[in-house]
Amino acid sequence: MAARPPMHAGEAVAEALREEGVERVFSVPGSHIHPIYDGLSRVPSIRFITCKQESNVSLMADAYGRLTGKPGVCLVTAGPGGLNSMAGVAQAYGAASPMVHLGGAVPLKADREAFHGVDNPAFVHEMFKNITKWSARVERIEDIPEAMARAFHIARSGRPGPVHVELPRLSDYSEYILQEQRAVLPAYRRRPAVVTAPDPKDVDHTAKRLMESRSPVIAAGKGVIRKGALQELSELSLRLQAPVVFAQDAIGVIPEAHPFFAGHFQHYRSHPLCIEALARTDLVFGVGLRAGTAELTELKGRAPEKELMLVGFDDGPDARYSGEDQRVADPRLFLAALLERLGNYQRPRDEALVRHMAEGKAAIRKSLAAQNEPHQGDRPIDPGVLMDALNAVLDDAAVVASDVGNCQMWARTFRRIATPESFMQSGVWNAMSYGLPTAIVAKMEFPGRDVVALAGDGAFLMTIGDLPTAVEYGANILMVVLNDGAFGQTTMQQSNLYGHTYGTTFASPDFAAIARACGAEGTRVTDPRDVEPALRQGLAATKEKPALVEVMVARRPYPKIQG
Repeated sequence: MAARPPMHAGEAVAEALREEGVERVFSVPGSHIHPIYDGLSRVPSIRFITCKQESNVSLMADAYGRLTGKPGVCLVTAGPGGLNSMAGVAQAYGAASPMVHLGGAVPLKADREAFHGVDNPAFVHEMFKNITKWSARVERIEDIPEAMARAFHIARSGRPGPVHVELPRLSDYSEYILQEQRAVLPAYRRRPAVVTAPDPKDVDHTAKRLMESRSPVIAAGKGVIRKGALQELSELSLRLQAPVVFAQDAIGVIPEAHPFFAGHFQHYRSHPLCIEALARTDLVFGVGLRAGTAELTELKGRAPEKELMLVGFDDGPDARYSGEDQRVADPRLFLAALLERLGNYQRPRDEALVRHMAEGKAAIRKSLAAQNEPHQGDRPIDPGVLMDALNAVLDDAAVVASDVGNCQMWARTFRRIATPESFMQSGVWNAMSYGLPTAIVAKMEFPGRDVVALAGDGAFLMTIGDLPTAVEYGANILMVVLNDGAFGQTTMQQSNLYGHTYGTTFASPDFAAIARACGAEGTRVTDPRDVEPALRQGLAATKEKPALVEVMVARRPYPKIQG
């Protein structure tokens, strides 16, 4: 066996990423991470994506983790690089998205007010502790292989999530990380992910309770999506003739066309079929949800007198899980074991319930159309008209990544749901700037599918710096900007609270012109009759390059969701 060559710290990091099978790294350069760039320059299997905004690198890594189930990797420089990328890391934590966040760092014993530092050399590492599953500050070059292996292991295991690893510079303005001399390091060894297997006794107990129940409801969380258990969930619903409700950050866990799709629950604007199903049930079976979270509190509040069984989506049990009806297990493994335990059990088809739910979904669609009808000719354009046009031009394979704000609320109401990618959103963290970076990554992963990013003008301005990145890397997305010259959701909230607004409106630029300047197609729409044609033209343009359609929209209250 040939002796291992000595390597510098950047080469050790690059070796780890290669051995972990990393396909993409999202980054903005900085002097603290030059050695890692040097190491990666000799790893042709990794596609390096040079971003333009540090906030977007972690958002892209989060998107990659959600879309592939593999850790998204991002790389930022010390100090400002780490802090500018924190929002995407916190978002990945809330979304249970696997991520390895790599950062440069000031020297281990840096002076106060060092370059990219403050008084405490480890302050960035300490800040990341509360938004990651694990944060590490590597102090010796020989520890890099183990630290990297542990980072990937933790990111993938149990409830997936982000980890942070930072590598300090040798000295202020040094070109080296940790030490100048190359070192012969231990061979890199991957550590397999750990999943929590279900206890057969828990599976048996759950099966008995479900078979004994009169009218069960399944409440699904994002853990079902993250663990790829959609088919098992669908089959269980059909076997039990049980409606499936889901948290708002698990939209797509079951398609709208499924006979037992019952919509999402949240504090504001829960789906009518969800409210009805929870009122009717005698047993709620929760899977892929996490004890102690706001979404579980909301679920309990909507069915306060009902019994709740929970298969928690967590790294392991803790004090929040108690009693025989609350356990922690991998959602896919548990559902597969539960289906096996049920054997040939099949409830008789509940024709009346299936018909009632189908009629309820049809009535909601009819109501939305009726609410749109008086506004078909409005100028500025009614957002509902835009949403109808999007449904008309997109097929069920299309990916829609919605930013935070009014566009999200309108799209969540109107969007036709077929897959988890039909409507992607930030989740519980709800940071503006989600749409564009997520769509860029989605197009890289699914080049044969239409990919649309939705954003209001305020949210788009927070992330616009990477529109040229989409052009540069051939991520031919359709960017749809809802321009109302305001942070629309906060404008609405202030108006409802105080009868007036303050500090929420602004002068928007010509986004279509900016898109053209970046090398993308750009169109501004002011006439509602032109919305659908403009979207079709934009999608056609994405065969060659990214396109942006700017729609001048009205500020309108959200439509009512009613059957």
